[in-house]
Amino acid sequence: MALGKIENKGTPGIPDVGMMKITDKGAYPFAEMGYSSSLVKNEPCISISYPESLNQTLPTLRLGSIAEVKNEYGFIRSTCKMEPGDSGGPLFDYYGRVIGLHSAIDVSEEMNFEIPVDLYRRYWTALNSERLYTAFPEKKDSVKTDPLSLLLQKESKQKALHPDFVVTGIKNSCFAIKSVIKGQNQKINACLLNIKTPSGAQKQFLLSKNTMVGEEVQCDINGTTVPVKLIAKDEENDLVLFALERQINGGIDLNIADTDTVKINMGKLLYSVDPAGKVIRSVLGSTQFNLPKINSQPYLGAMVVYNSSPVLFSLIKADSPAEKAGIKVGDELISINGKLIKKASEFAPEILKYWAGDEVTFEWTNASGKMNKTFKLDGRGQSVFNHPAEKFEGGKSERRDGFNAIFTHDAAIKANACGSPVFDWEGSFYGINIARFSRTTTIVVQKKTIIEFVLKTIQ
Repeated sequence: MALGKIENKGTPGIPDVGMMKITDKGAYPFAEMGYSSSLVKNEPCISISYPESLNQTLPTLRLGSIAEVKNEYGFIRSTCKMEPGDSGGPLFDYYGRVIGLHSAIDVSEEMNFEIPVDLYRRYWTALNSERLYTAFPEKKDSVKTDPLSLLLQKESKQKALHPDFVVTGIKNSCFAIKSVIKGQNQKINACLLNIKTPSGAQKQFLLSKNTMVGEEVQCDINGTTVPVKLIAKDEENDLVLFALERQINGGIDLNIADTDTVKINMGKLLYSVDPAGKVIRSVLGSTQFNLPKINSQPYLGAMVVYNSSPVLFSLIKADSPAEKAGIKVGDELISINGKLIKKASEFAPEILKYWAGDEVTFEWTNASGKMNKTFKLDGRGQSVFNHPAEKFEGGKSERRDGFNAIFTHDAAIKANACGSPVFDWEGSFYGINIARFSRTTTIVVQKKTIIEFVLKTIQ
């Protein structure tokens, strides 16, 4: 049931506050309210959120700090990144108490604004009335002193609350790869892996993001450009494996016989490394899950008549791969890559087996007779929205879904800096940054999947 709401239309930048009441009887879990008045700048804070874009049943976890205890508009500003779908979610202090509610963001990933929990304490009585307030109510409740206030002040000065983790360095774990995609120069990162084959031989590979590697591939190794040789691709996991012409000192030792893979536990502290050796800290934000192919669906630009058998084309979009291939409305589809398509319900599932850039052969008939054409499917491209959540530096990865057995973390890895390795603070290899999914989320293909790919390749 909706209760009171404070919404000052004259000053829309001021936090808007509202309350609801659960009317069904029952024992519900709850979080303790903290005190926003006792916050300290740089104090660690934790966020859990249900971003609708990931469509998961469990929230993702993010770690940050208090950047401003109270800004000019009355908001807390934190570095726990937010995106659409998070609004109304909780911001916790490091004691697990709610200190604010997610409200708004700006373009910078450091600009995340929270409604202070003390506003609810101050106007608790007023908000229990079913009323819309156009200004802060005159009736105020007493906001007591936080019983942990002195402790928070003391702990904020202790190094234990701001630990300088000693990163277990792995020399030469990440390199930059250069290639050409559609006539444009492209850079992406890659992990250097040291593999012991079943025969006992030692081999060295570069592992990277397949859709960000094109032709004329070269690796930048300590300022020297070294050609590399393509070994294998894994389209399902967007992985590509290369061999180097010469051995390099360092790299990640990957035991392909290792069945004791790392555990994907939310809250685990992680770090990524770029080619310059820069460390990017993060927190493991999810359990393992599958991410369906939605944004990464291939684009044909054709539709078929519902329930038709034989299958007839009903719509061909201008300048689409289908139109360029010569397919027209009313034409009868026979097969895709040799697979007979006998009824309309078989058409979409068959197309979804492919990826953007895949080459397909269509066979169809029209008034002129039987036609046969091989062509490439396009990508669907990025949707453009005028929202701060879509304007973060580097943007989203073009291929960012259609993965199985992945996990997320909150590192701000740029789309063109994926391919870099992910470790925990003990130096255990966790996987490869495969895609920047959104403002808050980078996706990791985990170690187990990489081992399976490498093992299949060298066997």
